[in-house]
Formats: sequence, structure tokens, C-alpha cells
Amino acid sequence: MVRSGEVNKPPVFTPSKAEARGHSPPPADPAIPRSTTGSQSHPESVVLSGDPLDIVADIPPPEAELIHSGKDNSDPKAFRGAASPRHSTRRVAVNAIGGGAANFVKIALQLLMLPLMAHLLGPREFGIYALAFPTVAFFTTLADGGLSASLARESETSTLVWSTAFWLLVGVGIALAVIVSGWGLVLSMLAHEPGVSTLMSFLSLSFVPIAASVLPSARLTRQGRLLVFAGADMSSAIVGALVAVTLAVSGWGAKSLAAQYVTGFLIRAVILNAVAFVKPTLEFELSSLRDHLSTGSSLLGGRLSDFAGRLMENLFYGRSFGAAALGLFTFANQVPRFVCEAASGPIWGALYAHALGEDERRVTALHRKLVHLLASLVFPAAFLLSATAPEIFRFILGPKWDEASTLLRILIPFYALHVTAAQSGAVLLAHGRGWLLFWLTVILTVGRVVAVCAGPWIGQIGVAYGIGLAEVTYAALMFGAPTWKTGSSPIPMLQGLVAPILSGAVAGLVGYWLARVHPQSLPWIAFTISIGGLAYIMLMLLIQGKTLMSDLDSIRQMLVLRHSQKIQGRDRASFSARWNRSDLGR
Repeated sequence: MVRSGEVNKPPVFTPSKAEARGHSPPPADPAIPRSTTGSQSHPESVVLSGDPLDIVADIPPPEAELIHSGKDNSDPKAFRGAASPRHSTRRVAVNAIGGGAANFVKIALQLLMLPLMAHLLGPREFGIYALAFPTVAFFTTLADGGLSASLARESETSTLVWSTAFWLLVGVGIALAVIVSGWGLVLSMLAHEPGVSTLMSFLSLSFVPIAASVLPSARLTRQGRLLVFAGADMSSAIVGALVAVTLAVSGWGAKSLAAQYVTGFLIRAVILNAVAFVKPTLEFELSSLRDHLSTGSSLLGGRLSDFAGRLMENLFYGRSFGAAALGLFTFANQVPRFVCEAASGPIWGALYAHALGEDERRVTALHRKLVHLLASLVFPAAFLLSATAPEIFRFILGPKWDEASTLLRILIPFYALHVTAAQSGAVLLAHGRGWLLFWLTVILTVGRVVAVCAGPWIGQIGVAYGIGLAEVTYAALMFGAPTWKTGSSPIPMLQGLVAPILSGAVAGLVGYWLARVHPQSLPWIAFTISIGGLAYIMLMLLIQGKTLMSDLDSIRQMLVLRHSQKIQGRDRASFSARWNRSDLGR
């Protein structure tokens, strides 16, 4: 039955060779459910017969995925197949889960590799690597020119743009490799360490695969195929670790660490290009990248602002409190940043990919839900770690790290707020507002540096709270930034943070009390965190029980529908193949 104002829409088939020669498409297979309704105002929303709110239908075969930049819907490469809002929302969930799993594997490997490589190499080899790596890390932030995220907004039929970007990135990658190798010669003479030159030349090989990964990364982001990134990241991390251990055992010293670094980027580049490489044409016109270079410059500016800010923080903190205090401060910053960004990174990437091809209303709704989801994960972890940090540090690292635990327990809730608010950056960038994101990053950097500069007057604890104040200011601006142009209110999003923050704080208080009523031991610390987590879950169910159950039910429905899609996609592909063979026979 066709409703008023709606039209039938045939299933989506990939054109066969027979169809390309002018043969008619296959008739509908009665064994395959077909769509009966479709809105003219939103032709991408097609449902099976029955209640349109129950199941999204007209499921395209696996090769007919949505690739839509919001610029040119007529572009056959920009919009292949049709995707419903629920289909794209489900893709966001799958991308976030896949990215989270990849991050988990990478974190586990890092935690395993650090003590293992330290044991195999010794302090001297680590010291040589520490001399060489900062320069490479700095230039790595420049290697992609910020183009990966920006080009994801470009139609894939713009061959001039993509080809120009390809040749530009190849040139930049080679130039950076030459610059870093040359600087290695100078640095080895200044440091009186001949091995630094060889090591930096080895590390500079990473710039070419980094540059080669940019365009396939942009295409995959545009297509929303972020699971490919997860697979590439896990594969590169595992292979790189195996290479490092093998070479370290064979006596390669610091070069084994360099081999791990280069191998990781090389494996990632090979996988991404195997999936999404498109041969460039022999054309180059730098002006065609004007808009992308502007957006890329804003991203690079944000990275450099953060990089410079960290350097100034370390400089002023070290001058005010000494080298030992700087070591504690650096560690207290790195741990919460590492923990929080590990959770937030996959969600940011999934939200950015989704925001490229959806209207603003849907993006706003999904942004709000993802912020609530992220807050529900990071705030209980932050408050529980804040409550038990002294006991954990004393048990694992010894009493000399007590001051670091004091700083960490202040900083980590503010880092949780930071990564939650930073999700707005995905929306800003997808809507072409990269320079606003840059200036917000500068505001945060200036606020943190001012807090550190005030250290001689406010002390180390005061610096920690000053950095917290800068993070709160940044968060307030970031939550409001996506609404400045639309006139909508950030209040609903902020209301969604109340329950996770309140429940997390109570869980932290429970953990704080339990950590002090029993002698320190690893089982008791684990028990304390478990009870605190249980308290958090109970409070969340009490405050937002209906919302949580609704979210869980939505996840269940998405998983069931995804399984149904796979089955129907295989049926469609099989039927289309049978028709093509019979058509060719005729």
C-alpha cells in the first residue's frame, strides 16, 4: 500500500555488465522483501511494508553503501545506495564499538611493550631514542597537512582536487623525510651520539606511508567505513610489536623501536590503500585545494598550539618547582589524558563521519546522545580513579609518586569534562568551521599556560585547579559552539551530563571511603573499584532508568537489524548474480 505523497522505490542493485550494455534490470524476486513506501521529501527513508517505525528496509547490498558529503547528491560516487536515519545511526554505533576495540588492543599492547622493551634494551638505548623521537613526533603532526579530515567533505568525482592532493602529499612526505634526516646529522654532532643520525634517518621513512594514508583515510571517512581503520590500527600495532621484539632480541638496540614505529605506519598505509586507493591523474593545480588548505591550516594550527602549550607548561613548571616536580606533573597529566582520550577518540571519529552526510537536526540529536554515552563512561572512571589514585600509585609505583597521585586526582575529572566537550569539534569540523575550533583550542592553551605561570604564587595544587578552571571554560565554549550558528540551545545536552557526573561523584565518594577502611592490597583496591562501579550503576538506574533501558533496547534492535541486513544483503547479491548470468546467457 502506498501512502499519499509517497512513491514506490525499487531495490538498489549494482549494475551488471549486461545492464551496462542496455539490458533491463532484473525483476523483483518474490523471495526478497521489497520496499513499499518512500518519502519524496526524504527519499533515503524507505521501509518495509508494515509499520515504518519498526524496521528500516530497502537494504542495499554491501557494495551499495551510503557515501554522501552533503554537497552533491547527484554524484553517483557521492551517493550510492540509500540509507535511512536508523541505518546511519547504527553505523555510528558499529564504528564507535570497532574503534573502541582497536583502541583497547593498542592500549594493552602499549602496556605490555613498555616494560618488555625496557628490559630488552636498557636505559642507554632508550635515551638515544628519546633524543631522536621528539623531532619526528613534531613533524608527524605536519605530515598530512590537516587534509585527511578536510578532504572527507570533497566529492570523489573531483579528480583534480584529489590528484592535486595526492601529488602534494607525496612531495611533502619526501621533503619531511629529507629535512628530518638532515637534522639528524646536526643533532648527532651536538649530542655527541653518532647513533642518533642513523636512527633519525630510519624514523624519517615513516613520513612517506603517513602521506600515502591521507587520501584513503579521507575516502573511508567520507564513506563511513571506520571499521577499516580499526582493522588497520590493530594489525599495524600487532605487527609492529612483533617486529620490535624480534629485532630487540637480535641486538638492534634503539633501531628496534624505530622499526616498530615505521612498520606500524607502513602496515596501516598498505591496508588503507588496498581498500580505498584510487589512481590519481597527472594533473596538479594548487588553487583547487584552497578551501581544504584553509581547513587543514586550522587543524595544524590547533595541533601546533597544543604542542607549543605543552612545551611552555613544562618550561615554566620546571623553572618554578624543579625537575622532579616537573616529572610528577607530566605523569599526572599524561595518565588522565591517555585514559580519557582512549575512550573518546572512536566516538569523535564516528560522529565526524556521520556529520558529513546528515542534516543538522539529526546530527544535533546524535551528538547529544553520544555525549551522554561518553559521559556515562568517562566520569565514573575518572571519579573512581581520583578516589583511589594514592593507593594505586603507592602499590604499583611506590611512595615517591604520592605527589603525582595528588595532582592526578584533581586533574582527571577535568580531563573527563574536556573529552566530553571536545566531541563538538567533530560537528564544527564537519560543517566547515575549523577556524572556530582553532581559536577555542588557543583559548584553552593560553588558560593552561597562565595557570602554570602563576605557580610561584598559588603552588602546585593551585596550578592543578587553575588548569581545571581553563578546562571548564573551554568545555563551556565547546558545548555552546555548535549552537551559535543555528540558534539552538545547549541546555538539553548539559542536562544529559547531570546524572553521569552526580552518579560518578557519589561512586567516587564510596571508593574514597572504602580505600581508607582497610590495609592496602591489590584485591582490596579491585573490590573498592567494583563497589564504586556498582554504586554508580544503581544510581544511574535510579535517576535515568527509563532512558538507559531505552538505549539498551535500541542497541539490541540495531544488532538484530544488522543481522537481518546481512542476510538480506546476501540474498540480494545472490539473486542479482543469478539474474546477471541468465541475462548474459540470453
